[in-house]
Amino acid sequence: MIGGRAQSIPNSLLYGVGLLLMASLIWAGYTLGLKSTKLSPIAIAIVLSYTSFFLTLMMVLSGVVETNIGSVSFDEALPFILVQGLGVGVISTIAFSYAVKQLGSIRTLLLGSLSPGLTAILAALILNESLSVIMICGIVLSTIGVILSNRAK
Repeated sequence: MIGGRAQSIPNSLLYGVGLLLMASLIWAGYTLGLKSTKLSPIAIAIVLSYTSFFLTLMMVLSGVVETNIGSVSFDEALPFILVQGLGVGVISTIAFSYAVKQLGSIRTLLLGSLSPGLTAILAALILNESLSVIMICGIVLSTIGVILSNRAK
């Protein structure tokens, strides 16, 4: 993300990359924790959904987070509710939890590391985004790493 830049790297970019790395570590911890829990994938989705809802509600009510709930109609919000709420929030949580239970946390993390590369390739194919040489090298190296790591398991 920061390699190959001709100009100096702004602090905001370094901050963003640092946040991304921290989020990756938290995600890895979450994935490892999924393997050790006795909860079913549906129970995990319920726990996460309720926890997220109540934490968000507390932040909105306390003024920490602003909301635009009253500024859009239900019809305008429905696609977001279905995709982000049901799709990303519930279905993907159940599917990921099931994958961890079936494949194990390490293999799931390894396969999950292909996601950024696949996203970049799909963005290039569908949205005509450009892929730099550094991005292509990163995708190839990540893919090789996943293949080699899965052979060792």
